[in-house]
Amino acid sequence: MTRTVLALTLMLAANSPAVFASAQRPAANTPIGFSISGQVIVPIPSFQQMFEVLLLQNAEQLVQATVADSQGRYRFSGIPRGTYFINVKIEGFQEVRQRVDVGSESIINIILDFEEERNVKPATDFSGEDAEIVSVSDISKAHTPAVLEKMKSAEKEMQGGNFAKAVPLLEEVVREAPEFYQAHRTLGTAYQKLARYRDAESAYRTAADLRPGSAAPLINLGSLFIEEADASASQGSAAVRGILNEALASLNAAVKLKADASFAYYLLGVTYYKSAFYEDAEDNLKRSLQLAPDLIEAHLALANLYVRIQEWPNAIAELDAYLSKSAKSPMRDHVQAMRSRVVTRSQARVR
Repeated sequence: MTRTVLALTLMLAANSPAVFASAQRPAANTPIGFSISGQVIVPIPSFQQMFEVLLLQNAEQLVQATVADSQGRYRFSGIPRGTYFINVKIEGFQEVRQRVDVGSESIINIILDFEEERNVKPATDFSGEDAEIVSVSDISKAHTPAVLEKMKSAEKEMQGGNFAKAVPLLEEVVREAPEFYQAHRTLGTAYQKLARYRDAESAYRTAADLRPGSAAPLINLGSLFIEEADASASQGSAAVRGILNEALASLNAAVKLKADASFAYYLLGVTYYKSAFYEDAEDNLKRSLQLAPDLIEAHLALANLYVRIQEWPNAIAELDAYLSKSAKSPMRDHVQAMRSRVVTRSQARVR
């Protein structure tokens, strides 16, 4: 089952010094140009592995390489106008090769999917799908071998990051089998990765209509709208607010269907944070942790929130909670550095 999730890009308040910095290795003699930034979302809350994000041209030529920070954020600077590919490859996940046409400052968020189907404990399954309603045997009985073969081919293209090639296969599948729920969700994922937001929305809504008792397509919609809001910053605050309101509507509907959908609450916290409704953001982030204590990124989201509203003791407490749950994290030094900066700012305020 393809699962798509989104996480919050964490940073200190806009007037604060940067806490996490990517270890960027720009290509020699890169001319001054545009920047590409964004976040790589890994659908495991406790994921701590460091990984590279590559910027390629002509499919294989390396332009720049950077190491994503603890929230998966990356940035490339000084990029001339042209067509590039962002490449991310992490063991256990589908390799991503995302095209980006550079002609202005670009924000590209990338959402990873598992390389193969796997069973995840309910506490860390953020899809919102009830495991018992998804059956491979039922799918095989419901659809013809030809449809299943096309679906398999599409999933292979998705795994290879060839989303543009997966789309026509999936479109054929849903035309031939319009009640194939998972095909519509996968098609929505493919559209989303290609930034075809309206097509992705349509596919997710069709999946929601096919399975009205499932929160998963609604969580997909919530993640889609958050991503679209990030990509629409240049359109102004009114446009962004309207998109975030769509996210709130979908995610609130999701938690009505599945009261223990921890990631839906997390995404609600993200959305309220982006909308500057900080009390609501706090309530939902805390709720996500109550349901999934191992969703440790929520501690960082809360820390970010408390920094924004200058509640320094609470920010420090959330950073300490994160550190206590990630003893073997290779990013501990970075989080500890953030804590030190928060402590410094707290002490400066006291003076």
